[in-house]
Amino acid sequence: MNTKSKCILAFVDAPDPDNFALILGIVRLFPRADVRIVLTGRPVRFGATKEHALWDYDSKDSQMAQQASAARIKNFLRHFGVNIAHVYDGGIAPRTLVPHWIHFEEYYKFLDLDPLLAMRHSELDPLEDLIRVMKKTAECVAVVGGPMTGLAKLIERSPEVAGKIQEIHAMFATWGEVKLMQMDDKPRGALQFNVACDPAAAFQVLTGMSCPVYLMPSEVTRVRDIGFQNAQALRKALPDNEGTRALYNLYAIWYDAAVKPRQDKNPGELIFIHDLSSAFSLHPRLRKQIYEVVPIQIDAVPHLLNEVGDWGKVLMRQVPESANRFAGRRLKPSGAKHYLKALRRIFEST
Repeated sequence: MNTKSKCILAFVDAPDPDNFALILGIVRLFPRADVRIVLTGRPVRFGATKEHALWDYDSKDSQMAQQASAARIKNFLRHFGVNIAHVYDGGIAPRTLVPHWIHFEEYYKFLDLDPLLAMRHSELDPLEDLIRVMKKTAECVAVVGGPMTGLAKLIERSPEVAGKIQEIHAMFATWGEVKLMQMDDKPRGALQFNVACDPAAAFQVLTGMSCPVYLMPSEVTRVRDIGFQNAQALRKALPDNEGTRALYNLYAIWYDAAVKPRQDKNPGELIFIHDLSSAFSLHPRLRKQIYEVVPIQIDAVPHLLNEVGDWGKVLMRQVPESANRFAGRRLKPSGAKHYLKALRRIFEST
């Protein structure tokens, strides 16, 4: 599909800074496309302590954080001369693997945003507005940088929209070969964050959509050669401009809250810009240069109550050929070089 002048639906979650990189990547790689952003919030509880369980979140806090994150997206993109008029409401993911107390720093230190703007409740547009736009759109592609919550809600609300989506590219799943750890230091095994946040939505999209789906699993995003020791290392790899300085501020918070605690116990833990992989996957030349992509068959996406131990897994295997399901297997020998080159270009001033 020629995406140069088509509609691209960007499904992102908050507050990870790599979602901002994903949106900017899409805009820069496809400057003529009509980019529509759908934001899924994460379940959180403001002022949480380490004693609060993952299920013990607050719906109002989660909604406020989502609305503030919509403002942060718009504000961040303005540093690069990108003005986004609409960020659509992709709902709140039903689950999280991140303890609520970790998000305190991210949601309260709005270094990139006026605190008054962070308190606004008018930054999200209803999903119905996007459906009206899509009903007038011949075709589009979907790029997913978080749980499938927003995409599943869109399809549930208006099933005819599903037929307009020609491809899906998602930072999603794992082959189970990378060493992933929970925030409590227990091994995660083959569970992947974006899948685990909404297993039912993952099942609906991966088994229900007939269009080609490209998955970029952790094996092609959690690669040391494209990771950064800390926020300062990331800043050195990027050009210096107003936008990258704003990104540095975000990653400094993210590093302290989410990366350093794990890095202290596992020196191999780095900053990885995971979600950008789905934008690179959408771009045929970059996908070919960076990733070894293989045809797959998805055997199951556990989501039922009697499968709770496997929520977060996509049971997939490589097959000789497939018409509509593919997954990244590893980076190509020169993949890291092409990745870092493309990363730098995305963040250059226009």
